[in-house]
Amino acid sequence: MGRSQGASIFWGLVSVFFAAAACFYFWKSHENEKNARQLRDEVLTLQDQCDSLNSQKDKLQSGISDTQKQLKAREDFLQEKETKLAAEESRLEGLGQQSQTQSQQNQNQATVVKKFDDTVRKLAKGEDTDVVLRSGRPVLRVPNSVFFTLGDATLKPEGKALLDQIAKSLDGQLDTFELHLECYTDSEAEIQKTPADAKNKPSDEPKPPANAPPPLHYTTIWELTAARAGAITRYIHEQTALPFQNVIVIGRGDYQPIVANAKDGHARNRRIEITIAPTPPPFHPSDQTHSSPGATATTDPLEPPPDPPVSKKGN
Repeated sequence: MGRSQGASIFWGLVSVFFAAAACFYFWKSHENEKNARQLRDEVLTLQDQCDSLNSQKDKLQSGISDTQKQLKAREDFLQEKETKLAAEESRLEGLGQQSQTQSQQNQNQATVVKKFDDTVRKLAKGEDTDVVLRSGRPVLRVPNSVFFTLGDATLKPEGKALLDQIAKSLDGQLDTFELHLECYTDSEAEIQKTPADAKNKPSDEPKPPANAPPPLHYTTIWELTAARAGAITRYIHEQTALPFQNVIVIGRGDYQPIVANAKDGHARNRRIEITIAPTPPPFHPSDQTHSSPGATATTDPLEPPPDPPVSKKGN
């Protein structure tokens, strides 16, 4: 009886122990599940937070990239503006230098024009000789009788003396100027049709010396004014120190009369106009190529203007 009670107590205690262990295990398992659920919730929360942070990171990186692009664009824009500003400053500096140079040239040209004006006004003392202004520059109008005999193209001493005075006043002054001389005549009086017509010359025209060669016969006014222009050109080239490339002599015939060719108008229209003008820029650049031996020469596409029409006889 004693052994059976002891065994019962023992097994009762064992049962209580296992029951207590089972309860503890069940409670612990329940706690673990609870903790696991909490951990899972925390993990999910952390994952959501991580995803949110990654999304924010992507947005920030995208924003940084956009900001960098904007900064790069602004830097390029500023660099372009700085380049344009530097170019504009350089252009303005060049314009300023050009303006100073042009101002100096204008002053020099004004000095030359003033000196020429003083000279021609001193020369404008003869009858029918006067000075007019054209484009702000003086033009000396001299009767043909100072330079030539009626109907002739031989320079008279008076004409040579006048050309010498003008050349002396312009010595060293034609670097940026051209000397223009334009020969005009009237529409009738200077052309010799027949020897009988020569008797009808104005009585006030001086007669040539007895030993003088007979004048050439010019059938048109263009031949006459061209010959006179050639005589003046030859004299300036051979007898003066003016730079020949800056001297332009033209025969105008009866073109641009200053008064009607009637009565005293013929005498006034027979004139030579002398003026100066700034040298224009080159018409076209100089040729830079050199023809090789045997090469075919090319023609200049810029053809000269046509010859002036032949006017009616009688000038």
